[in-house]
Amino acid sequence: MGADLQIVIDLIGARAQNLFLTGQLRCTEAVLTVVNQGLRGDLPPGLAIRLASGLPDGLGGSGCLCGALNGGVLALGLFLGRNRPGYGNGQRVRRSTRVLHDRFRETFGSTCCRTLTRDCRHDRDLHFKHCAELTAEAARMAARIILQERPHLAEKADRAFLQQSDGTGRARFKKLAGLFRP
Repeated sequence: MGADLQIVIDLIGARAQNLFLTGQLRCTEAVLTVVNQGLRGDLPPGLAIRLASGLPDGLGGSGCLCGALNGGVLALGLFLGRNRPGYGNGQRVRRSTRVLHDRFRETFGSTCCRTLTRDCRHDRDLHFKHCAELTAEAARMAARIILQERPHLAEKADRAFLQQSDGTGRARFKKLAGLFRP
């Protein structure tokens, strides 16, 4: 993988982590929104957030499949998924989803939110930081898979968006002023 692709992948991970850490987006929302906007997908930011909003905390708080991984799967569907009915035309996204799932599980030991957070659930700050790391890595993993399949997307990446980094004060101001634009 070329250096330019790796730069875009790292920027995607950092931006997703920043949006999570500043409380602007939850895990699933951050991954989908950043991959979508960073690689210039065709989902309006508000729609990306709405689509992902029920999946954080392991499928709506159930503790099942990690929300960050869910966001990665949604991003894969956006960029690699099928766009017409039929059984034979979805193999690329299913194969890519399996690769993402397996890499995530190999890296973190599980895909289950409850299991991933078991050792830090007692400490709110540690739990939050751990989930921010999961969010960043899921975004990087999904972006890597997408860019391996469609490397031309790195050339048109929205680097200005990806290089943004909000502090908590700026994030609060954006939320209060209704100016949130991921």
